[in-house]
Amino acid sequence: MKKISVIILICSLFLLDLVIKFLVSNYLTTITVIDNFFSLTYVLNDGAAFSILASQTFMIILITLLCLAFVIYELKKNLNDRVETIAYSFILSGLLGNFVDRLIDGYVIDYLSFKVFNYNYPVFNLADILIVLGVIIMLIKEIGGIIHANRSERK
Repeated sequence: MKKISVIILICSLFLLDLVIKFLVSNYLTTITVIDNFFSLTYVLNDGAAFSILASQTFMIILITLLCLAFVIYELKKNLNDRVETIAYSFILSGLLGNFVDRLIDGYVIDYLSFKVFNYNYPVFNLADILIVLGVIIMLIKEIGGIIHANRSERK
């Protein structure tokens, strides 16, 4: 992929995340979208996923900086691979979205709340979705590569 396309993708997703979080923080309390399943709920999260490392902002920022460095390195290295470029762009956008929140406010704004089989899943945001999607894309690509290599060996 062309560098400019990658930069536009990353900036667009990052800005979308920031705009949504701004709107949520200024206008949302709780809105039930689908009763007993999905709601929009304004939550401040000072931890990482599933509130791991709650109130450990410095540690989370340090880990995020390491992840950002790794993802940027991998993204630059793999610009010729469209799938990896998209996956790393999603991950980078999500990392940046949550990183900026944490750096400025000390917490992340979450707002997507699901209840599945009477379990209240931890509230999350677009940045979290982007990170998970990027990782899933990479896993599928890697598993596909392993399957392809195994089939080629047998021939």
